[in-house]
Amino acid sequence: MLINIVTLYPQYFESNFAFGTLKKALGINAINLNIINLRDFAFDNRGSVDDTPYGGGSGMILRVDVLFNALSSIKNSGYKVMLSASGKKYTQKIAKNLIKQEAITLICGKFEGFDERILNFVDLELSVGDYVLSGGEVAALVVIDSVTRLLPGVLGNEESIEEESFSSESNLLEYPHYTKPQTFNELSVPEVLISGNHKEIKSFRENEKLNKTKKNRPDLVL
Repeated sequence: MLINIVTLYPQYFESNFAFGTLKKALGINAINLNIINLRDFAFDNRGSVDDTPYGGGSGMILRVDVLFNALSSIKNSGYKVMLSASGKKYTQKIAKNLIKQEAITLICGKFEGFDERILNFVDLELSVGDYVLSGGEVAALVVIDSVTRLLPGVLGNEESIEEESFSSESNLLEYPHYTKPQTFNELSVPEVLISGNHKEIKSFRENEKLNKTKKNRPDLVL
């Protein structure tokens, strides 16, 4: 997968691809990166990419002409995603749909936001959660990490992906995990997990998935 990133801060991404899953993904060519500096498409010699909002109000707005020129410069922009607090909420289902794309372009917001007209030139306005970030770079990394780990060969155990939270058709959270020591500060591992009875273990985990979802995310089981 080709991942294009349109950003005001190209250097922000350097260290994040130097270790872990993202480093491995680059090493096995599961992903290729193309980072575009938005200021290269500024409308003046000062590198300006934003301006004051029509109608008044606080903050500065990223210009549609600058954004459009940056997008037009990408040879294979693929599926274009604008990262914005007012976008559609990001889910595991969206992540799975994104890995079907040959290329995606992530557009990082800044300042007060985007000129609304840029929506005419993108495929999806996306929010990574019900909160506001100081820039779209953090959101872009969330999308990249969640998508990359779904690509073949990136994770060592492909089966584990299907057991994770939000991955099954039921959309339940993942069941709780335990490891050694068997007892710690009088807290013991549930007996069923050391029984060797795989049928009972499976039943226990299914029940725990439902219990945990009801407790932490009741909206998922309404």
